[in-house]
Amino acid sequence: MFYSISGKLIIKKQNFVVVEANGIGFKLFVSSKTARQLPKIGSHSALFCYTNFKQDGVELYGFASERELEIFELLISANGIGPKAGLKIFEAIKIDNLLAAIKQGRSDLLTKVAGIGDKKAQRLVLELRDKIKHYKSEEEVALMETDVDIEKALKNLGYRQNEIKEAIKNLPSKVKKTEERLRAALKFLSK
Repeated sequence: MFYSISGKLIIKKQNFVVVEANGIGFKLFVSSKTARQLPKIGSHSALFCYTNFKQDGVELYGFASERELEIFELLISANGIGPKAGLKIFEAIKIDNLLAAIKQGRSDLLTKVAGIGDKKAQRLVLELRDKIKHYKSEEEVALMETDVDIEKALKNLGYRQNEIKEAIKNLPSKVKKTEERLRAALKFLSK
């Protein structure tokens, strides 16, 4: 129903905030991370929000970015995960780590969240793995930028595009530094 709310921040607690817009105070449940990112009380604030309709009323959940909101909505689309559990997961695991854990099938990392047991963690990974493929973590983006530099360097050394793509595809993800990735690519190409 509501996609975003912007106005004066009038209350800021660890797990919720109140934003006043046009004389109406909207209570939004937030993670403590989101609460820390917000400005001081009395300042202008804007949050993306998820609206949860319940039998006894309506709850709003606030997020600092549109990306956070999208990932939250994906998370609660999984069987057995409601908005409160979704916020607990956001509290316990950084979003990039959450995405990486799901992509790599690491359900063991999700069990660190209170209320998420082995079965629920495995179900989360199974249900969300295909849905989150297009989301890139900061680490993945950094590696992609590094690989663009490696591609340019290998082109300058005279390698063909198909050889370069094959070499980059076979680089181990644990190797992060540009120099080390370039060395590994050259080693692959020399075989």
